[in-house]
Amino acid sequence: MGGDTQAGSENASGEKPVNNPLSRKINKILETRLEHDKDTLDALRELSTFFNENSLRTRRNLRGEIEKRSVKINEDFVSALRDVKEAVDNIYHEVSLMNEACVDMKKRLQATKSETRHLIYQTNSLQAQSQKLTMEEEIAEAFVKTYLLSPEEVAVIRGPTRDASFTNDFFVTMDKIQKIRGDTKFLLQTGHQKTALDAMEQMNVYKEAGLERLYRWSLAQCRSPDPSPLLPQAMAYLQERPVLFNLVVEEWCVVRRGWLVRGFLDALTVGGPGGAPRPIELQAHDPLRYVGDMLAWVHQALPSEREAAQILFSKCDTIDTAEQISTTLASVSESVCRPLKTRIEQMIVSEPGRENKKPVQLYKISNLLHFYHSTILQVTEGGILVATLEELQQLSYKMFISALQSQVSRLCERVEPPGDTLAPTPGVAMTLALLKDIVTASTMIEDRQNDFTQIVSCVVDPLVGAINESAAGLGTVESAVYLLNCFYQLHSTLSLLHTTGHKLEMIQGQLDAQIDTLMQEQINSVCHTIGLANMYSVITAVPPPTPLAEHPSCQPLAVQNFMTKLDGFLTAPDHLLLPHTRLLLSSAFRRQLHQRTSEAIVALYSKLHSLVHDPEHGFVDPHQLLPRDPATVKKLLS
Repeated sequence: MGGDTQAGSENASGEKPVNNPLSRKINKILETRLEHDKDTLDALRELSTFFNENSLRTRRNLRGEIEKRSVKINEDFVSALRDVKEAVDNIYHEVSLMNEACVDMKKRLQATKSETRHLIYQTNSLQAQSQKLTMEEEIAEAFVKTYLLSPEEVAVIRGPTRDASFTNDFFVTMDKIQKIRGDTKFLLQTGHQKTALDAMEQMNVYKEAGLERLYRWSLAQCRSPDPSPLLPQAMAYLQERPVLFNLVVEEWCVVRRGWLVRGFLDALTVGGPGGAPRPIELQAHDPLRYVGDMLAWVHQALPSEREAAQILFSKCDTIDTAEQISTTLASVSESVCRPLKTRIEQMIVSEPGRENKKPVQLYKISNLLHFYHSTILQVTEGGILVATLEELQQLSYKMFISALQSQVSRLCERVEPPGDTLAPTPGVAMTLALLKDIVTASTMIEDRQNDFTQIVSCVVDPLVGAINESAAGLGTVESAVYLLNCFYQLHSTLSLLHTTGHKLEMIQGQLDAQIDTLMQEQINSVCHTIGLANMYSVITAVPPPTPLAEHPSCQPLAVQNFMTKLDGFLTAPDHLLLPHTRLLLSSAFRRQLHQRTSEAIVALYSKLHSLVHDPEHGFVDPHQLLPRDPATVKKLLS
C-alpha cells in the first residue's frame, strides 16, 4: 500500500509510473464506468440474489458457490433437454405410423380408383344430362310463361261476367295476350313457324273469348246508373272490334236517351225533389219564360251528358275522340227533340199575350231560340237537336215577321191627321213604341244584324208612308212641323241600332228637307214682317238696278221704314218667328231655325247696307238711313 501511495505520489509529481500489472488492473477497475457495462450490471444483479452477507467466509466460498450454481444450471438444462428428446421421439414415432397409414391408404385409393373408373365416367355423364335437362326445363318454363297463359289467367278470361268478378286482372291478362301475339312475330323470324302459329292461334281464341266477355259486360254496365270505373278501359279494348264497339255505344245512347227524356218530362210535370224547382208546365201562361226554362234545362243537361261521354271514351286512342263524343252527345240529345218541339211550336203558333205584344213576344222567343241554338251547337256540333232548334227559330222568325207586318198595318191604318199640338198621333206613337220594344229586345243578339234590315223595313216603310199621308191635308208650315216631330222620334228610335245606316240616312234626308221648308217659310215671314220682302228681288238681282234710290221698293222712305221695323225685330226676335215652330219637340231644331233665319237676315241686311252706302245708287246721307253696321246686327241677333 505504501508502494501504491508512493507510486501515486510520483505520478502526481510528474514522474514515470511503475509498470505493475496489479496497478494496471486497479487503474482499469477505477476507470471503469459500471453504469455503462451491461454484463457487469447483470452479473452483480444475479450475485445479489444469493450473496446476502459480505464476510470473509462468504468471500472465500464465493467461487465455489458460483461453480455450484453453474453445475446446477447445467444439470437442469440436461434434464429439460432429456424431456424434449423424449417428446421428439414420441412425435417421430407417431409421424412414422401416420406415414405408414398414408402409404396404405394411397395404395388402397389407387386400387379403388382403378376399379371405379367406369362408374365415375357414368356419373359425370349423368350429371351433364341432368344439367341439360334442368336447363331445358327452365327454357320450357320460360317459354310457357312467355307464350302461354296460366290456368288462373285462362279462368280470368273465360270467367263469369258478373261485375264482382270483373277486376283489373282481366285487363292485365288481355295485355299479356296482346304482348304474346306481338312476340310470336319474333318466333316466326327465328324459324319456329309451327310453334309461333300454334301460340298465335291459341291467343286469338283467348282474345276473342275475352272480347266477347268484355262486350257482354260493357252492355250490362251501360244499363247501370252507376257504371264501373273500368268501363272506359273496356271501351279502349273494344275499339279493335268496331262492330262490338258501335253496339256498345248504341246501347249507351239508347239508355242515356231514355234517362234524359224521363228527366225532361219530370222537370216539366213533377219538378225537382221536394217541389223545388217547380214544374216548368206551371209557367205555360208566360210563353217566353216557359220556352226559356225548357231550353235552359236542356242546356244544363247536355254538359253532364258530354262529361259522361268524355269519361266513356277517355282511354280510346285509335278513334277521333272529339268526333265520337260529339256524335254520341247528338244521338243522346235526340230524345228531347219531340216533346221540346211540340211545346215550343204550340207557344209560337198560339196567341201569346195581348195582340199588340205578340210581335215582340215572338221576336224574343226567336232570339232566345237563336241564342240556345248557337250555344248548344258549340256543345254538340250538330245533330237532330241543333236542327230542331234551327227549325223552331226559323218558324218563330217567320211568325214574328208576319205578326209584325200585320200589327204595323193595323197601326198605320189608325194614323190620323195631327191635332193642334202637331205631335205624333197615337197610331204613330204606338208604332214607334212597337219598334222601340223590338229594338230593345234585339240588344241580346250579336250575330243577327242582317235580320234588322228586314225588321226595320217592315216597320219604317209603312210608317213613313202613313205619316206622309196623314200630313197631306195640312198647310206647309204645319205639315213641316208635324213631319219633323214624327221623323225626329223615328230617328231617335232607329239610332239605338247600329246596323240601320241607310234608313237613318233616309230619315235624316226627310228631316233636312222639312227643316229647309220650314226655314224658308220662316225667312219669308220675317221678311214680310220687317218690310224686306219688297226689296228682296231688287237687292238680290245681279246686277242690281242703278240707281237703287230711284226704285219704288227701295226709296229712302222705304229703307227708313225697314230700319224702324228691323230695330223692333232686333229687340225681340222671337216675337216674329212662326208660332208653329214652338210646337217642335226638338229644341235643336228650334235653335237651328233661329240661327239660320238670323244668318239669312244678316246676309240680306249686309247686301242692302253695302248698296245704300254705295254712292252710285244715289242715297243721300246713308248713315242716317242705315245707322247700324252688319256686324252689330249679327251680334244683336246672336
